Amino acid sequence: MKINDIYEVTIINEDMEGNGIARIDNFVIFIFGALKNEKVLIKITELNKRFAKGKIVNIIIKSPKRNRILCPIYDKCGGCNFLHTSYENERKIKKDQIERLFRRKVNYLNTNNSLNYRNKVVLHIKNNKIGFYDSKTHNICSFNTCYLLDSLINKTIYNIKEYDLTGVYEIMIRSVNNEVMVNIISDIENTPLLNIDVDSLYLNDKHIKGKEYLIDEINKYKFSIYPLSFYQINNEGMTSIYNKAKEYILGGDTLLDLYCGTGTIGIWMSDIFRKVVGVEINESSIKNANINKKLNNINNIEFICSDAKKIKGKFDSIIVDPPRNGLSKDVINYINNSNSKRLVYISCNYKTLKRDIDLLSNYVLKEMSICDMFPRTKHVECVCVLERRQNIKR
Repeated sequence: MKINDIYEVTIINEDMEGNGIARIDNFVIFIFGALKNEKVLIKITELNKRFAKGKIVNIIIKSPKRNRILCPIYDKCGGCNFLHTSYENERKIKKDQIERLFRRKVNYLNTNNSLNYRNKVVLHIKNNKIGFYDSKTHNICSFNTCYLLDSLINKTIYNIKEYDLTGVYEIMIRSVNNEVMVNIISDIENTPLLNIDVDSLYLNDKHIKGKEYLIDEINKYKFSIYPLSFYQINNEGMTSIYNKAKEYILGGDTLLDLYCGTGTIGIWMSDIFRKVVGVEINESSIKNANINKKLNNINNIEFICSDAKKIKGKFDSIIVDPPRNGLSKDVINYINNSNSKRLVYISCNYKTLKRDIDLLSNYVLKEMSICDMFPRTKHVECVCVLERRQNIKR
């Protein structure tokens, strides 16, 4: 087998990267955009010791689950993985892989909107060309419409293209409650883009005009959002995950919310605990969390700016929502020795979630749900509940 060799293959399986999987003489080939049971003509594009990658040249037998691809840069930008198939099939692929990895049945928290759900985007600019980075070359993939983005964000991008972007190399856009926030990262202080009409405008993370922060209203809560705030990019997915976490955590006396960010999860849980303590290392996020505390008139929650590994004290229950690299060894040791009766773990990376659950030896996984926080992409959000071993009913 060599690069550029042509083969006719039948797809025997699919993975969460959006690849179809075939074998040639028992050698695995991953083909992006191919679907199970399809017969395709492929060209070998990459060759490794254990597997190869191929590109579809022609589809000989087409799957009934195949969709017409709307996006002209689908095979270049790398932002989406499942536009070539039905949303129902995407959910099945994700659910099947999670269940194989964790060796258990999981609940699927459905989201209705598989398109136009993203409330935030970061765009890159080179030579006045704006768009996403090409997944392989870091060239700019420009586009007229991104089908994952909120319509207000797409409209704002259209307006941005009317300006001279010389000296601008990154733009962040948020859409919150029908208002738009833009943060321009530029080497030029007086870029013409400062004249754009938006509700909140920042230049190099400094407030220029309009509102300092936007306020989202979701469920019964209000959340302030700054340019650097961590906030879930899908409101429907956020509601599903947080409600399931609330069901899992049950309530009680004291709750520790580790990696609390801007306090959204702790605030969501505050009405079923006597006391909530949120811990987050980012000072800006803690400032944001305290604003959110006041916005919601909540008095039983305290936010601490600290590295999660330094936390001390005893809590009835713990909830964690770490970054993609998961829990540190210090945090895992703390939880194992904490005597907390219940742990809810929210994760955007199922691989590090599985690793951490295996390391949390004093806890046992009781139930798990997954949610499409990021429909049409390779990502999935997980939420699970673990109980301390001596608290399990025998």
